[in-house]
Amino acid sequence: MFLEWSLITILSILSLFLFLQVLFYKNLVEREEKGIKAMKMTLREAETLIRKYQVQLQRSLGNVDLMTSEMMSIKNDLKGVKQSHATLKFEKKRLEEELIALQNKIEALT
Repeated sequence: MFLEWSLITILSILSLFLFLQVLFYKNLVEREEKGIKAMKMTLREAETLIRKYQVQLQRSLGNVDLMTSEMMSIKNDLKGVKQSHATLKFEKKRLEEELIALQNKIEALT
């Protein structure tokens, strides 16, 4: 009789202990799964943000390329305007000298 009671007691305590262990580890697994789900969601959001900023960066780089080409064309136009200005300045100086020469001729004739 004592052997039966001790066996039943040991088995009961063991089964209760194992049941509590199962509940404990089940709770740990559920927490870990929640953490994994949260981590996956965070990673998805981070990937979405990275893609968004990558697209914005590509657009910005495209805009920079566009601005660079515009700047180069304006720079070339400016060189042309400077050359024209130099030519016109030289022509103005020549015409002023010619005007002075003509005024001197007119004064000499009068």
